[in-house]
Amino acid sequence: MMRESNRLADEFMTLISHELRTPLTSIIGYLELTLDDGTLTEEQRGYLDVVDNNADRLLRLVDDLLLVAQLEAGQLVVRRSDLDLAAVARQAVAEAQPSAAANDITLTVDADIPVSLRADKGRMFRTLENLLSNAIKFTPAGGDVRVSVSHADGVVRLEVADTGIGIAVADQERLFDRFFRTSAVADQHFPGTGLGLYIAQAIVEAHGGSITVRSEPGKGTSFSLWYRQPSLS
Repeated sequence: MMRESNRLADEFMTLISHELRTPLTSIIGYLELTLDDGTLTEEQRGYLDVVDNNADRLLRLVDDLLLVAQLEAGQLVVRRSDLDLAAVARQAVAEAQPSAAANDITLTVDADIPVSLRADKGRMFRTLENLLSNAIKFTPAGGDVRVSVSHADGVVRLEVADTGIGIAVADQERLFDRFFRTSAVADQHFPGTGLGLYIAQAIVEAHGGSITVRSEPGKGTSFSLWYRQPSLS
């Protein structure tokens, strides 16, 4: 009975997500066309920017729900290709800069040396995007978020570290559970669904990697992703 209930819940989530994604994509497309209109007043543009931002937020939520449904059904698709993980990190940081700047957070990246990895670029970017979003969200104004990529002895490490609110030890055990939100996040009413880290871990493990966390309340958090480089022999 429980298994059937879970199956029906996942099918329902997938159906609703698909039905929401199509109109949302259309709404966002027309909003972008409207925002390109040079005759808009500043007030009108401000209203439309709010709508556009919230539509993007809803679309990300729908995409997360679709991905969770794929994970639960064991249908996550990983398309591997040779990529430079350092370049992926720099791109993710560049796209997150406006959000960091808006929150008065210094965002830096240490990824100057190419680091080769055979992985799904879109999935890797999604993982890093989730980690950066959390780091920025949970770091107070004036704080720092740092991304670094390194490799040694055939092992690649990607780290996202922040000076944010940190995570209690008791919460760290459930951090990657679906829909789990830490006590500090719940108490301070941060927005979110508790899906980002669940998705991140699933993508990392689908690549044969692992993800670890180091954190202390009030002193920040560091997530490290570990992958083994393919042998050149």
